[in-house]
Amino acid sequence: MKKGIAVLILRIKQAETALADGRLDEAFEIARSEQIRRHYRGQKLIGKLSQALAKRGRENFDAERLQDALADCSKAEKLAGNTDEVAALRSDICSKMEQKRLQDQHNTLNLAQAKRNIQAGWISAGEKILENASENNSQANMVMQQVNLARMQIDEVIAKAENALNKNDLENAIEIIQQADIVDNKNEKVIEMVFKIKTSSIEKIKTDFNNGRIDLARSLWEKLSPIANSTSDMSELGLVLNYCQKASAHLAAGNPRQAAAILKKVKVICPNANWINSVIEQSLKAADTLDELAASPLGLEMDDITLENNFTDNKRSVKRTISHDDPTSPGVPNRLSGNTQKDFSLSSRFVMQVDGVGSFLVLRENKVTIGPVSSSMQPVIGLMADPNLPVATIERIEDDYFIRSSKPIKVNDTNVTDKLLVDGDRIAFSSRCTMKFHIPNPASTTAVLQLTGTRLGRADIREVILMGRDILIGQTSGNHITTSSLEQTITMYAQNGKLLCKSKDRVLVNDTPISSSEGIPVDKQVRIGQISFVITKLKA
Repeated sequence: MKKGIAVLILRIKQAETALADGRLDEAFEIARSEQIRRHYRGQKLIGKLSQALAKRGRENFDAERLQDALADCSKAEKLAGNTDEVAALRSDICSKMEQKRLQDQHNTLNLAQAKRNIQAGWISAGEKILENASENNSQANMVMQQVNLARMQIDEVIAKAENALNKNDLENAIEIIQQADIVDNKNEKVIEMVFKIKTSSIEKIKTDFNNGRIDLARSLWEKLSPIANSTSDMSELGLVLNYCQKASAHLAAGNPRQAAAILKKVKVICPNANWINSVIEQSLKAADTLDELAASPLGLEMDDITLENNFTDNKRSVKRTISHDDPTSPGVPNRLSGNTQKDFSLSSRFVMQVDGVGSFLVLRENKVTIGPVSSSMQPVIGLMADPNLPVATIERIEDDYFIRSSKPIKVNDTNVTDKLLVDGDRIAFSSRCTMKFHIPNPASTTAVLQLTGTRLGRADIREVILMGRDILIGQTSGNHITTSSLEQTITMYAQNGKLLCKSKDRVLVNDTPISSSEGIPVDKQVRIGQISFVITKLKA
């Protein structure tokens, strides 16, 4: 027993020595023994050690070493209990830690807000927010370095673009801004430079157009569009260039009067383009000459379809003599089915299945709705998409197409509710519901919707044809339906409630030839040259 007491006294002396030397942690490990706590000399040691730990804890607190202060506070409390000194120290530590937590949270929010501003191009605003962050915040310092680097890069890009502008090299200036991807940057220097480029380029486009250099005007307009497509001037210039493209196509197709009508619209928008008057005058003279030719003896030999396409604006036509075996003549039975011509009646909506090419939904209405198939509005073009997406309307007015929606949709990544559609426009109801608007042939009023990021209820249909005057089928990209099987273009057109066909090859229905005045029947195999197809009514 005496030996045990001697050992205890030795341990107490070791603790006292450690306390005297300032080795508080070592003294704490010895003094926490239950035997020492029961000894009167050990109790005296514990009192002194607890005070020393509390004092060191206060020093750590004052130096903002909060974790060390909290450890000392906990040790003092384990030795002497929750004394007034220990309780006060713990209260101060908890308050300080809460303040630090709130400060860290505030710094985190400021840092996130600064990053958002910088990413949106508000570099100066982001920089001011970072200045209010803690000086010791390493993340804030890293972001500040990124800000300085971004500003240096912007200054370099601005200098290069300014140099290109001074040389009147607008295309190079546009390319510099685009490659740097700073068009949407809110930096004052960037905004000013983009404005200069837009203004100078638009003036150059107008000058080139007024001087008759449509090729140069179109080239610069296409390069400028990505950074200025939303401006009213660009939209107007795009409309003018589109009109000129249509007028040129009409002239190439031998429809000068229609070209003149379109150019009159251009003249209203661009009164300073003096060359337009001369082209209109020449187009009208050419139209009058064609009218005289149509009324000549040679006109009697011209195909009535050609006459209709080229001279309907003059309201002249050449009547074909109805032969005694013409299947469309009253009282003559149809050679295919024995029924009257109502078997050839053309629906306003039908599906055209072309062997080896695909299926096409054909819509003949001037106005169609498009949206989710499960929408309460039941759109004509029902898409397999989120039912909460809007339903839009695509309307053909004369030769132009307009898309309208009660809620914003994206066309070329820009939110719109009403827009004139041009060839190549990308329409997006959502990121997963996209399509492309395409006008393969400017001389035709028919457009195509290519479903790139969505589909219809019938998965085999990937394209919707908005049929105007005709549907062209052939090898080149200027056709609405392209196939390598044809050497000559086939023209499908609606007349007198029937779908007629103009082709150099014979039209075979169930391997039986039909005349050019007979309509393409429904649910019959049709073969023209190397292609075959079937017309079916659209099922609800």
